[in-house]
Amino acid sequence: MRRTRRRVHRLGRVALLGGLISAGVIACATTTESPGRGGGTASADAPVIGPAAGAQLCETMWADIDNWRQQGSVIARVKFNGVVHTWALRNGAINIAVARHRDAIDAVTRDQCPKARQQVTQIIGTVDLASGLVGF
Repeated sequence: MRRTRRRVHRLGRVALLGGLISAGVIACATTTESPGRGGGTASADAPVIGPAAGAQLCETMWADIDNWRQQGSVIARVKFNGVVHTWALRNGAINIAVARHRDAIDAVTRDQCPKARQQVTQIIGTVDLASGLVGF
């Protein structure tokens, strides 16, 4: 009985932590800037993701796929978001650019690790990785 409670409390903590991270990221990633006269954001602020950074994201996702599969889609989605946020921060603090161009994550993983991308989308229950990014 005691072990079950601890496991439930741990899962609750993880879910709470994920919610807090998502809320913080949403607060940081929002902007009041107008998109300009063209009606869309300029492609100049799209994140530049080099091959080394893309490989790093792919390696990190591959390392976590088995754990995410065991933890279920809700927790996996929170952890996937954490991986992407940490990765973006370590690679030039491009979090805001990724927030504006979430499809950049799909593009880099489609090119460098399509199998990992496919497995992660299945685990988190989305059609693409951009849809699984909360707060971006």
